[in-house]
Amino acid sequence: MNEESRKTLMKSKNGPANRQLIRDINQNSLLNLIKTEGPVARTRLAELSGLSLATISYITGDLLERNLLLESGAAESTGGRKPVLLEIRPEGGFAIGLKLTEYEIIAVILNLNGEIVYSERYSFELRDHGKQAIFLLAEQVQALIGRSGLARAKMIGLGLGMPGLINSEKGICIDSPILGWYDVAISEPLGDLLNMPVYVDNDVNSLAIYEKLFGQGQPFDHFLTITMGRGVGLGLVINGDVYRGGLGGAGEFGHTTVIIDGRQCECGNLGCLEAYASDWGILHTAQEMRGEEIPANSLQAPEHEILRLLDQARAGDIVALEAFRLAGKLLGVSLANLVNLLNPQLVLLSGSGAGAGSILFDPMHQALEAHTFARLGQEMRLAIEPAGDESWARGAASLVLRQFFLSPVNGGI
Repeated sequence: MNEESRKTLMKSKNGPANRQLIRDINQNSLLNLIKTEGPVARTRLAELSGLSLATISYITGDLLERNLLLESGAAESTGGRKPVLLEIRPEGGFAIGLKLTEYEIIAVILNLNGEIVYSERYSFELRDHGKQAIFLLAEQVQALIGRSGLARAKMIGLGLGMPGLINSEKGICIDSPILGWYDVAISEPLGDLLNMPVYVDNDVNSLAIYEKLFGQGQPFDHFLTITMGRGVGLGLVINGDVYRGGLGGAGEFGHTTVIIDGRQCECGNLGCLEAYASDWGILHTAQEMRGEEIPANSLQAPEHEILRLLDQARAGDIVALEAFRLAGKLLGVSLANLVNLLNPQLVLLSGSGAGAGSILFDPMHQALEAHTFARLGQEMRLAIEPAGDESWARGAASLVLRQFFLSPVNGGI
């Protein structure tokens, strides 16, 4: 917390600021510094935080007693006794993450370093069963903890990553066409059943949060996480925090229009990027070019079908190559629009669709370079990181770790 925030708290209308709140703010500030700087000495923490050595010793002593920190050796001495170094104790607490799809739950448990220590997956019919699913999810989480062999007392919370429009502040799924969930309250009823904090966010936002906390986004304050596969999604990190917009729906990149009066999308609109660059969109392009009849309700692409089309493209099949080329071109033009609007430092391409490789990304690069304004793309880093199912669940668990390391006042990641 900076000096201005501290003074604002101390000048509260109601007199001195709540001491517990100030202590929580200082504690989270130190946890963040230890996470990013550790192993780190208490004297260095004093320099970075502006807190007194006495305050730092008191707070870190409490965190050591609670097994959230560990002493990991000594730094070089500049005279006198060598200072002891502190770092986060990875097994001091655990975060549970669930990635929800229409027919499956992918579950992971992370330690405080964001590392997966346990994972499972289950087949369940979740589509169109939002309210009933709350009880099912509670049962599965209880069973997950039991099978993991980890102490329940060390579980600091549960995070859920979901496709669609999510009100993360209230913990409500407002509109998820993929799941068929509308106005489903999640955080409060599920938290009551589990007796632990529950956090919910759009699944791509969750991936972006993980990248900011533990991944390639750590050095950057402005970056984009774009996912491809079942759909096309976007997580926006602006000024160091996820940008959600007024209703929590910022980042519906897949539902930006790329072809006027084009193919109908799952959302009901015409010509969306997702209708051409998602797995099912690429398959539909190939089917149209071959004059094949497109089955009704075919907005889901079985994994084996998109993999078969990818193999055909790699073998030189003209139609398959053109389907991926069109997807890459439209993705590149759309990405150029984002770069021109937001000037990000990093664009991270992820999701199962990122495994398509050069067949998709060569035309994307060409379109991106052709449509990016002036020099905006020259200093931008572009990274490709295919994400498996566990990566999505890991992102969901990072919602819990974000809150663990979050300042009660600043609110940034």
